[in-house]
Amino acid sequence: MGALGCLRSVAGVGLVALAIAVAGCGDLSREELSRGVESLSALAAQGALVADGVARDATKSTYARVMAKTLGGEAEHEAEKLADAEPEAAVEGERDAAVQVAGEISQLFSELQTFPGDEHHGLLVRKHMGEVGEKAEAIVERLKETE
Repeated sequence: MGALGCLRSVAGVGLVALAIAVAGCGDLSREELSRGVESLSALAAQGALVADGVARDATKSTYARVMAKTLGGEAEHEAEKLADAEPEAAVEGERDAAVQVAGEISQLFSELQTFPGDEHHGLLVRKHMGEVGEKAEAIVERLKETE
């Protein structure tokens, strides 16, 4: 490939990157935000179950670590999606709260991933996952009230 071919390839990649950047993730409606927060609530519930197994010493460390990594990645991805989307003005505060909740869930999964066999950490994570799940459910309720 000559210099002209390389230049065309670089220009093509640049155009694709620019198109993606301009497109962004799009507008975030109340319904989309609500669905995202409901998925966070489900992740918190799953996290509480895994943490409960750790707290009771009823879950293998390998399983807890793998599940924490997988579910934590999902929470992180949801946080990124919500943070990147442009919210409707009416839901901007709730979007920010949802991003915060997603970050908390991700951190709690990180704690489980780091200490998958520690009953004390499992107990603390189970408690905090329940609290964060309640925060997520409260956001969903507020979104429904303001429809």
